[in-house]
Order: sequence, then structure tokens, then C-alpha cells
Amino acid sequence: MEVLTSLFTILIIVTLGILSRKFGIFKAEHAKTLSSFVYYFGLPALFFVKISILDLFGLDPRFILGTLLPSLFLLVILLFIKSLNLIQKDTYVLLSLSISFGSYAFFGVAFFETFQDGKWLESSILAASLLGVFGIVSTVLLLEYANNQKKGRGILLKIISNPLIISILAGIVASLVGFQLEFLSSAFSLIGQTASATAIFVLGMFIYDRFSAGIIKKALLFSLFRVIGLPLATMLTILVFLPRFGDINQFLLLENGMPAAIALVVFAERYNYKVTETAGIVSLTSIFSFVGLTVIYYLSRMI
Repeated sequence: MEVLTSLFTILIIVTLGILSRKFGIFKAEHAKTLSSFVYYFGLPALFFVKISILDLFGLDPRFILGTLLPSLFLLVILLFIKSLNLIQKDTYVLLSLSISFGSYAFFGVAFFETFQDGKWLESSILAASLLGVFGIVSTVLLLEYANNQKKGRGILLKIISNPLIISILAGIVASLVGFQLEFLSSAFSLIGQTASATAIFVLGMFIYDRFSAGIIKKALLFSLFRVIGLPLATMLTILVFLPRFGDINQFLLLENGMPAAIALVVFAERYNYKVTETAGIVSLTSIFSFVGLTVIYYLSRMI
């Protein structure tokens, strides 16, 4: 029942977001405004506060391995397949994008806030930070490749100017030097507390505006690849590298069962690349996650 309680909590907020569009309380452009608040203020504030108080020197390397290896493994496999010319360029890019940028911050943090009374909340924020950096870097590189743009300082600037990257780096620095200002932490905590609920509400608005039969047809294959591929890659990582890592293995499986991030569409729009397909990936993986996370939860209890 633990996982169902968390998922139903998220489902209620998503439904409210859908209804807000259905009854015209909010317009489509309002979703971008709310999403911008979460992306530029809410999540960066949350990440900075939580990371700044972590003991980074005590971080278990196995946690980093279990968090990053599944996505990295699938990206390497896809690159190998592409090098053999077994899949077309656009197929390779879309499959790679589907697993590059997950909603570990938007969806994941909200899920783990209520799952098992927030037992894994700090772990989810740390994992979202690691995967956020990984996702932003890999997504920018993939879209640059898709548009045949030249690599150089322009790509680096796009990466380091991202608000999530800035907040993560600032949090790391604050943690390492022991920098703490109570009034600053209090202000950022208040802003950060709004991030999860607002992000999930926006997801409902997004699904309402970006979900159709045509989108399903274009995005189904890429969505299934993420929903099935990432948990399987995580299971393989656990069996090979982390067989005795304890309860954290359940967290790793659930974390890698999160849907694709709305920010993926933001990047796709900026690059004018396959916006319909990426929007479909976000919508479908978000819907599939309610079943997928339930299945993953019960399977993880058998490990």
C-alpha cells in the first residue's frame, strides 16, 4: 500500500492540473509560466538547500554507481548499435533522449516525499542532482548532434548556465566549505517546498495539452524503451555490482522507474527538434509510470 499511497497522491495532483485546463481555469501558456517558476526557482532552491547540508565526503560510491550506470549503460549500447548503422539517426537520438533526462526532480522528489514517510527523500534529491547533471549534459550533446551543430564553448555555456546545474554546483561548494546562513536557507526552503506539488500540477496541464492518438503513435516505441529498459538495466546493475547493497536497491529501482522530464520538451523546442515525439515521450512515460512503479515496487521486495 505504501507505493499506492504515494502514487495516488501524485495522481490527485495531476488530475487537478488536467481539470484546471479542462475547465479553463488556466490556459496553455500558464503551464509554461508555472513550469518556469519551478525550473528557475523552486527546484534550484530545493537542490541548493538539501545538497549544502549533505556530508559529501561520506557519500557511498556504490550509490553513485547504482544511480548513473543504468542510463550510461543504455546510452553506450545505443551508440554501439548506431555505429553499426542498425538504426537511423533520428531513432537513435529519440531513444537516447528518452532515457537521458528523467523526471527525477519533478516527479521523483514528489513521489519520495510521501513514500515510506519520506525515508528516501534526501537520497532522491541527491540522485536527482547526479542524474540532472548527467541528463542536461547528455541531452544538450544529443540535440547538438541531431542538428549537426558544431561543438565548442557554446555547448559548455549552455550546460553551465542551466539553473539546476548552477544550484547543484553552489550546493556542493557550500557543503564542502561549510557555508550556512540560516536566513538564506529558510528563504530557499520556503521556495523549494513549492517545487514538487507545482511541478506535478503542471504535469497534469501538460498531459491535457500534449496527449492525442497521433502523439501516442509517434512516441510509443521510445516511451516503452524507457519504461522497460531503465528498470532492467538497473536490475542488471544491482545483480552484477550491488548484490548486497541492502534496502537502497529498492530505491534505485524505483528511481529509475520515473518518467521522462518535461524539461526534455523545453530543450526540444529550443532546438526545434521532434517536439511532438518528445512531448509524447513525456506524456506516455508519465502515464505508464503509475503502473510501472507499482510493478517495480513489488518486484523489488523479492530482491
